[in-house]
Amino acid sequence: VIEASRVPVFITHAGARSVWNTPRMKPDEVIRACADRGGVIGIEAAPHTTLSADHPHHSIESVMDHFTYCVELVGIDHVAFGPDTNFGDHVGLHDSFTQHLAIGKAHGVVDHPRVPYVSGMENPAECFSNIVGWLVTHGYSDDEIAKVIGGNIIRVLQEVW
Repeated sequence: VIEASRVPVFITHAGARSVWNTPRMKPDEVIRACADRGGVIGIEAAPHTTLSADHPHHSIESVMDHFTYCVELVGIDHVAFGPDTNFGDHVGLHDSFTQHLAIGKAHGVVDHPRVPYVSGMENPAECFSNIVGWLVTHGYSDDEIAKVIGGNIIRVLQEVW
């Protein structure tokens, strides 16, 4: 898709396979190809997705492991957040989908603790304020924060539309 597209593309609902080696996470060469064409990877935060070896209990810290890895890999202009959080039982929804879709295969066979939600990103009302708080605490500038919480997405949408 990246090679065939005349415009930048989004990789969404994903993270870095180098951080968590499951099929749903994207390999470095795909993330780089997306960025080379001006695209953006949206870092996922639905339960049991963007885990990391340093944070196998899914939390904002494991999500940010994917974020910081991707920023180091392709630069702040090509990374954003697409938390994909819900109010209610997100894990129950995934379990229901697994019976009808290929979601089960997307997570591979990497062993990890099951959680009812991603700690620190429990629902849509809290996740972005917690992301911004994490970014401020870790020294990101206002301009960098603006890019990753929507500015990079708007840039690509303007190019595409």
